[in-house]
Amino acid sequence: MHYLQKSIHVIFVVSILSLLSSCGFNNTNETTISEKEIDFITSLGLLEQDEQIEMFESNAGFKGYKQSGNLITDKRLASYWIEDDSQEIDFEYYSSIDSLVEVDLVSKPTYASYLEVYKADGTTFKVYIDADSTRTYNFFNKAMENWRN
Repeated sequence: MHYLQKSIHVIFVVSILSLLSSCGFNNTNETTISEKEIDFITSLGLLEQDEQIEMFESNAGFKGYKQSGNLITDKRLASYWIEDDSQEIDFEYYSSIDSLVEVDLVSKPTYASYLEVYKADGTTFKVYIDADSTRTYNFFNKAMENWRN
C-alpha cells in the first residue's frame, strides 16, 4: 500500500509539472510571429513597411509580445518593454550605432543575455535575448553582422 501511495504521488507531481510547462509562457520568435504581432510592433514605430524582422524574441510570460520584444531587422536593433502606464521603446539604425557590446549570461539561468547598444549620441540601451547558447550566439552574430555591413 505504501508503494502505491508513493507511485500516485510521483504521477501527480509529474502531471502538474507537465501541465505547468505546457501552459507556460508565450515565447514568440521570428518563426512564430504573426501578422497581428507585426502590426503591433509597427504601431510602436519600430518597423517600416519595407523593413524585415530577421530575429525576434519575446519572453514576457503570459503577456508576450504586447509587453516585451527585442528585435533585429535589416535596418536596426530595437527593444521595447510596456507595463501598465509605462513604456520603454528604444531603437537605433545601424548607421548611427557607435558600438555593440555582447553580455553573455547564458550560464546564469536567472538572467538574460543582452547586447548593449551604444548610440552615436552617447546614449545606450539593451536588446535582450533569453535563450539557449546556440540561439543567443546566433542573435549576437546576426546583430554584429548587420551593424558591420
